[in-house]
Amino acid sequence: MRVIIDTDPGIDDAIAILYALRHPGLEVAALTTVAGNIGLSTTTRNACRIATLAGVSVPVYAGADRPLKRASRFETAIHGNDGLGGVAFPEPGFAADTESATRAMRRLAETADEPLTLMCLGPLTNLARLLEESPDTARRFERVIAMGGAVDEPGNVGPKAEFNIAHDPEAASAVFAAGLPLTLIPLDATRQLRADANYIAELREAGSPSAKASADLIAAYFAATGGAESRPLHDPCVPLLALEPSLFSCQTHRLAVDTESGALLPGPHALQVAMGLDAPALRKALLDGLNG
Repeated sequence: MRVIIDTDPGIDDAIAILYALRHPGLEVAALTTVAGNIGLSTTTRNACRIATLAGVSVPVYAGADRPLKRASRFETAIHGNDGLGGVAFPEPGFAADTESATRAMRRLAETADEPLTLMCLGPLTNLARLLEESPDTARRFERVIAMGGAVDEPGNVGPKAEFNIAHDPEAASAVFAAGLPLTLIPLDATRQLRADANYIAELREAGSPSAKASADLIAAYFAATGGAESRPLHDPCVPLLALEPSLFSCQTHRLAVDTESGALLPGPHALQVAMGLDAPALRKALLDGLNG
């Protein structure tokens, strides 16, 4: 499966990217970055650092440095000032490309001779910009899988708002309305996928650099919670759903975005939405992929 990963790394983004880069079932054509968990210069540098640790050659393209119509609000309290929870990653072994994220998305989609999936781990600003510039090109993606929103679950940046959607609700609203083959993975599903100390030990024992780094990243999540389980492993759900669809329960929901709060509302746009998952099986799949 050939994919572009649009991302704002981010602790859980980093785990998702490491999994995707090491998994033999995925060919990552590009990493495109966006301001979200932290500013664009840091998310772009982090994407290069993550690829360097994984030992995979993949181009990185910087995208939107702010939401469409509002100021950024970063999540340094969770992800740290470096975006990676202070976990040691190597210095980038290469520089980001000078081509912009949206131009790279457009070029890759227009020249693809096989289906191309877009995986969105952060705010949807880059995809919304692509829709503005070339809607026909955006519709060439065989599938778009995005982590974001909360349907029945409470939000994490407001009573009903989730960070990725609330960071740029105008972008999310445009994406929902575009008629793309979109599958949304909201907090309703991602909060079911967490790790404990035993899982961290399994990752360390697995031995690969990607598995060890993921253990350190999840440990940083523990430091932020102080509990027996980590924060939810939100973003790894995106490549996991692409590769292990039978381990997710998806339903059709008709939704819209409240552009004031970023909350999801009942609306006209029919989307596939993951509402449940098999956490033990997905933890195993994640471990196996990271050790690939």
